[in-house]
Amino acid sequence: MKPKGVGEDPVLDALRELRTYDVSPARVERLRSRCHRGLRQHASRHLPQSDEASVWPRAARVLAGAWSAVYVFETLRRAAAVYGF
Repeated sequence: MKPKGVGEDPVLDALRELRTYDVSPARVERLRSRCHRGLRQHASRHLPQSDEASVWPRAARVLAGAWSAVYVFETLRRAAAVYGF
């Protein structure tokens, strides 16, 4: 026993009448190769070219980490001085 009105939806009936379109296999391969080529080009542009180029960002991260550690330590030291520890 079905509820009244099931299967009588005009929107779903209209959707059932639509044709299904799909991309041809040749087009799929062209798109796939184009995407892979673009990804390879993007990756090669963003890789460091030499070891010297990658030293500076690493040094900047180390310096920022050290500065943060000094800042936290000094904040804790001053807070301890204020509260008498």
